[in-house]
Amino acid sequence: MTTGVSVIVPSYEAWPILHRTLAAVVHDCRLLAAPWEVLVVDNDSGAEFHRRAGEFVRHNDGVRLVARRDLAGRNFQPGAARNLGVDHARHECLVFLDADCIPAEGLVETYRRLAGGRRDTVFVGHRVFVDSAPVGADELAADRGLLDKLEPVASTSNYGSPVERRMPELLALADHPRPYDCMYACNMAMHRDCLGELRFAAVFDGRWGYEDIELGYRLHEAGRKFRYVPEAAVYHQEGGSLSPADRAAGRRHNFAIADTMIDGFARYRHGISRRGAVPTRSEHGGAGCTSDS
Repeated sequence: MTTGVSVIVPSYEAWPILHRTLAAVVHDCRLLAAPWEVLVVDNDSGAEFHRRAGEFVRHNDGVRLVARRDLAGRNFQPGAARNLGVDHARHECLVFLDADCIPAEGLVETYRRLAGGRRDTVFVGHRVFVDSAPVGADELAADRGLLDKLEPVASTSNYGSPVERRMPELLALADHPRPYDCMYACNMAMHRDCLGELRFAAVFDGRWGYEDIELGYRLHEAGRKFRYVPEAAVYHQEGGSLSPADRAAGRRHNFAIADTMIDGFARYRHGISRRGAVPTRSEHGGAGCTSDS
């Protein structure tokens, strides 16, 4: 049986950024020899966003816009949006991308193939940080190489670094004592059976951060495995709907929540930051790889 793909993208405003992501996703999905759909779950954006998103949906079969309304200004709710996307999804392979994450060519098919063969595994990909503003949506959809020519940027979403800060942890994921620490929902996939009845926790909604890692913790506790897939890369765009100040405030708030829900979370995070090492499963005090909090 061919494994179909549902790509789930939470959104709020910032249409030009989302447009680039959707154009690339749809371009790649059309190359699949499998059923597919793209679910954009919007967190109560304004009329202009819905006009432009609605026009895109009308011109692109396979794309659905699911609108969440009456959020009373609490528009940053990626977890709730992803949960709704899962509930609406028709296919077995669930690919999660953030609105500002343009997939590299082949990402969707790579995830589809892997998830179809390993129903107990969460697959996490790589991030490259770019300023995509100089490149149009249709241009980059047809030629992702245009993004490779851009200089990496020091991303606010990556604590001001141009290089994926999780890289050492990702490379050591097979022997990582807390592999869920690398489960970022901006670029990941799994079979529906892997997720089961688990969902993103609502307590994190309204602020940035840690809803994905906390879900990863529960998946880990349920016996799921985690695998890094470097070829499943995204180009992470700058200039999304959340300001650096809001991101920092949300990070502090949600970190404290995560520490109440994940056993030893703050102690571990602060420890690897101070020690500069990620312990292995068999040797929690040994040198593994560098990381930060």
